[in-house]
This record gives sequence, C-alpha cells and structure tokens, in this order.
Amino acid sequence: MPRLPRQLESLARMLTYLLGHRPDEFGLVLSEEGFAPIKQVLQALAGEPGWGFVRRRHLEELAALLSPPQFEIHGELIRGGAPGPARLRRPPGELPPALLYLAISPKVHERVWAEGLRPAPGRELALARQPDLAMKLGRRRAPEPVLITVQAQAAARAGITFQGYGEDLFLTAALPRQFLQMPAPPQIKEKPKPARPARPQPLPGALVLDLPGILRDLQNPPSPPLKGREKKRHRGEAAWKSGARALRKKRRREE
Repeated sequence: MPRLPRQLESLARMLTYLLGHRPDEFGLVLSEEGFAPIKQVLQALAGEPGWGFVRRRHLEELAALLSPPQFEIHGELIRGGAPGPARLRRPPGELPPALLYLAISPKVHERVWAEGLRPAPGRELALARQPDLAMKLGRRRAPEPVLITVQAQAAARAGITFQGYGEDLFLTAALPRQFLQMPAPPQIKEKPKPARPARPQPLPGALVLDLPGILRDLQNPPSPPLKGREKKRHRGEAAWKSGARALRKKRRREE
C-alpha cells in the first residue's frame, strides 16, 4: 500500500486522539459502541486551528486506505480505536463541581429562561467544567452564544444525577430553571407610534383662512336667490301652479 500523504497522516493522528482518547476535550459524547456523528466530528475539527479543511471525503479516505483499519464509518457515524467509551464514562451519581457551564443559542434563550434545559430526544446535556470550553462548544451553534451557569451541586442534592465523562464534561438529563443562572433575554419592545404633528397656532391678529371650507364652496356653489314672486313659491311646488295662482289674484283685483 502506498504511503499516505502527510496531510492524511496528520489527520489520522488527530482523529485517533479525538475519537479514542479525549472526545470530551472537543465536546463529543460517544455512543456505547464508540460512535460519534460525522457532522459533530467535522464541527469539532473546524473549531481547531489548521483543521477547517477536513471534509467527509477525507474521513472516508482514511477508513479505506489505512491497514489495519483504524476508523470505521457506518452511514452518518464514525468511530476510532481504543480506549473506547467505557473508560470515559464514570459511574453515575458522582458529585459534580459546584458550578458547571453550558452555552446555548440566542434562539432558545427565552424558552430556556422560562422552562429550563432539556436535551434533544435520545441525548444528554453535556456540561463543561470551564466556561471557556462551554463557549467554544456553543459557538458551533451560534456566533454569540449565551452562557448558562449551572448550580450543579445544588441540583445533585435535589436528586438530579450527574455522570462524569472524561476530564472536562459531566452528563445529565433535564435541568429545572431554578438551578440555572443566565442573563435575562432581551425584551421585545413595541415600536412607538409616530406622534401627530401639532397644529400651528395662529398669531394674535392673524387672519385664518378656512381652506377646506373655501374649497368645498367652490365645488358646490350655493343656488342664486329667487327674485320677485318666485320667492313666494312653495318649496317643492310646480311652476305652473304658481303661475295659475298669480293669474287668479290679478283677476280679483280687476273686478
């Protein structure tokens, strides 16, 4: 078998450390069979200086070319060699440090503030010993994650079980809100309605024109006044009735 390119040799050593010795250092939690999601492995590598170039095809090349095989890929999962997850997981019930840390995406900040922390189905919460590691892991989900401080020993005394994982992580299930310290989520403020401009007050002695009234009169001019006897016409009376009435009055005067 030809010698591996130097780049792949370095990647093989890195993966052996990441998958076989210290997955906790990279925030990875292996399954009982030692597998990790390839997507999470690539995210972990992307966060390390000089390893942002790694793609799935590089992992597949290593799995195919190394003899004896050092890596195994099944679908979307990959695993490496010794020591495996049994050495990393300590017995559950260990008393954790007083404080542990987790960084979340701002998208879930308001929900966590109200309801506490809950892992995705089939997974566990991975809490870091140090806030720096928690923020590093949180930046895989959001550029500016929100740091949560967990009152771990208080939660343990209340009956919540913690399990040490490697040197840097503790695993647990859901954590109620009472054991979490975090900044309050930003409040959603309603946009203020624009204020109506104040109507200018006329100066003393100034002539104020009623422009709306003037325009209304121009559009609907008043009817011209009636002249002479037309003024006496009853409203709604036909013109011929008024004429007949006037003729009768004239005849009476002549008689």
